[in-house]
Amino acid sequence: MGLLALVLQLKSQACADSDKVPALTELAGNYTYAGDRAKDEGAIKAKSDAATADMGRMVLKRARPALESSTRVPERLIITQQGGNLTFKADDHVVTVPENGTAARVLTPLGESAEASFDVETATLQQTVTATGGRKTNAFRFDEAGKLVMKVRITNGRLAAPVAFTLLYARANQPR
Repeated sequence: MGLLALVLQLKSQACADSDKVPALTELAGNYTYAGDRAKDEGAIKAKSDAATADMGRMVLKRARPALESSTRVPERLIITQQGGNLTFKADDHVVTVPENGTAARVLTPLGESAEASFDVETATLQQTVTATGGRKTNAFRFDEAGKLVMKVRITNGRLAAPVAFTLLYARANQPR
């Protein structure tokens, strides 16, 4: 069964409106950030500070740029499906992976080599990027109002706890 057929099958099995599985063709599009930037950035900073509170100065000095890059709130998201690949663009950072779930080598926004893949689960489409002992997972779904919900979870053995947060996006042609 192809990935698109699996996504469509899972979508038909979803029970709650808030757990709609986005078919790849539905997910494709241009989105703009539709949340409360001050509130979201404040919550992300508080979670990041708590996760790094026990780090020594030298470790924190090396870890901070990667964490700040991973927790940045993109203003625009563009998701496309073409030629068997999915491309995810968050502002100027682009990740392209095969739609069949195979991992691909990519660069992080800081220029580090990483491995990225997309994986369909029962209620989300997930993008996972793994690099230098850490992992960032972006899980996408649509809410009942048709907005794109992006749940972000960042883990690393050096963090005291995962840094997790949720961002909301509207289609570029949809009212915020």
